[in-house]
Amino acid sequence: MQTSAIGPVTPQERIQTIDILRALALLGVVIANFTVDNGDVTPEEGRTWFFDQLAYWPIRFFIDDKAMATYCFLFGLGFSIQMLRAEARKAPFVFLHIRRVIALFIIGITASILSNETIPHEYAMVGLLLLLFYKIPRKFLPALALLCVLVPFGRILVNQQKAAATINSRKVISVDTNLLKTYEGVYQVTPQINQIILRKGNELIGEGPARQYHLVALSDSAFGRPDANTKITFLKDSTGIINRYEVTGASGRKTTSPKINTDLNEALKKQLELRAIISKQKDTLSYKQFIVKNYNDVLDRFKTWSWSEFFLGNDITGILSFFLFGLYAGRRRIFYDVASNKQFLKNVMRWGFLIGVIGMSINLGFEVWNLINGFKWRSYPPLTRSWFFISWELGVMATTFAYAAGLILLLENDNWKKRLSFLAPVGRMGFTNYLLHIIPYVILFHYGFNLSGKIGPFYRLLLALPVYVTLIFLSRWWFKRFKLGPVEWLWRSLTYLKFQPMRLNKSENI
Repeated sequence: MQTSAIGPVTPQERIQTIDILRALALLGVVIANFTVDNGDVTPEEGRTWFFDQLAYWPIRFFIDDKAMATYCFLFGLGFSIQMLRAEARKAPFVFLHIRRVIALFIIGITASILSNETIPHEYAMVGLLLLLFYKIPRKFLPALALLCVLVPFGRILVNQQKAAATINSRKVISVDTNLLKTYEGVYQVTPQINQIILRKGNELIGEGPARQYHLVALSDSAFGRPDANTKITFLKDSTGIINRYEVTGASGRKTTSPKINTDLNEALKKQLELRAIISKQKDTLSYKQFIVKNYNDVLDRFKTWSWSEFFLGNDITGILSFFLFGLYAGRRRIFYDVASNKQFLKNVMRWGFLIGVIGMSINLGFEVWNLINGFKWRSYPPLTRSWFFISWELGVMATTFAYAAGLILLLENDNWKKRLSFLAPVGRMGFTNYLLHIIPYVILFHYGFNLSGKIGPFYRLLLALPVYVTLIFLSRWWFKRFKLGPVEWLWRSLTYLKFQPMRLNKSENI
C-alpha cells in the first residue's frame, strides 16, 4: 500500500482547545517566572509586606510549577499527535521525529546561549526517548510516568540517607596538621570555576565562588561537606603527591577535580573578589559577557555529561513523566473525542484537585511553619525534606491534570470556547511566545532597569500581566499576516529540511 508523506499540521487540523490550554499555561509561566521563581522574592528574603504576601502564596499554590508542567505535558501531547497522524497515513515516523528533536535541540541550545534558558534543548533530549515508549500499550504509560518520578526520588533518598549518616556522624577524627597542609591548593572544577582548600588550625575550609564552607574529617583523606551533603576524598598520584580530589554527591555520582599549579594566595584573592561582585550585584556582566558565560556553561555541561544523571536525574525524569502522560492523552484521543472520555475527565478533575490540594498544602504549610518559627530547610534530616518534596511533586502533578481536565470539559461548552477563543493565537505560537517573554524579563530585572532584588512579588505581578497582554495582541496581529509563529516556522523548516510557507494568501481564512 502506498504511504502518504507526513506534512506540517494545517490550520484546519488544529485543535483549538489545545491552543487555549497552551495559552493559559503560558499565562501561568509568565506570572511564575516574573514572581515566585526567583530566590530574592521569597518571604525568607524579607518580603513581608502585606501585598507581597498576598501575591506570593496564591501564586505558589495555584500556579507555580503547574503552568510549566502543563507546557511539558502539551509538548508530549504534540509528539503523540505527530505519531498518531503518521500511523493514520501509514507514513514513516521515526526519522521525522529524530529530525524534529534535533531541530528543537539546535533552537534550544541557541536560546540557552542567548538567554540562559535551558528548557527547550532539555525537551529535545527527552523527546528522543519517547521513541522507546510510543509502541508500549497505552494502559502502562501512566504507571511508567509515575515511576519516572518515584524511582529517581527513591534512589536520591537512599543515597542522601547514607551520605548524611556518614557526614553528620561527627565522629572526632584527628588528622595530622602536616597532612592537612598537603590538601591545601586550588582545584579546578571547570575551566571557569575553582574550589580553594585551605587549612585553618586543625580543620579544612573551602572557598567556593559563592561561599565559604567547612569540611568534617571522616578519615585521613576523606572529608564531609555538610552544607552540600557531599563527600570529598583527596587522591594521590603514583609518586604520593596529592593531585586531585573526588567528590561523591548525594545521588552517588562521582566527579574528579585536578589540583592545578597556581599561586594559592593570588587565586584566593581572585576568588574573594569574584564572590564580592556576585554578592553585591549578580548582573554586572555586559550582554556580550553574558553570552560568553552562557556558551562556556553549555560546554561545561556537556563536558561533564553523565548518562546515569541523564536517565536518573530528577529534572530529566520529571520532564519524561509529563511527556508520557501527554503520550497517553494523545493515544487515548482525549482531545479528539471528549464525549467518550467525559467520565474519565471528571474523575481526573475530582481526584486531581483532592490529591493536589492535600499534597501542596502539606508542603506549603511546612514552608509557612518554617517562616513563622525561623527554621531552615537544611536543619531537617533528608528523610523529612524528601517527604515534603515528594508531596509537592505529586500535588503539582495531580493539580496540573485537574486543571487540564476541567478546562477540556469547560471548552465543550460553545459559549465558553467562544469567550476564550481570543487566546488561541497565543497558544498557536506558544514556543515563540515562551521565548519572547524572556526578553522583557531580562530587560526589567537584569540588563535594563536591574530591578532584581529591589521589588517583591506584588510589583513583579503588575509587570508580568502587561507582558502577557502584549503577547496576546502581538499573536493576534501576527496571524492576520502569517501562517506560523516565527520560531514554529524555523522549527518546521528545519524538521522538513525546506522552507515552509509563511505568509497568508488573501484567499486563506484562518
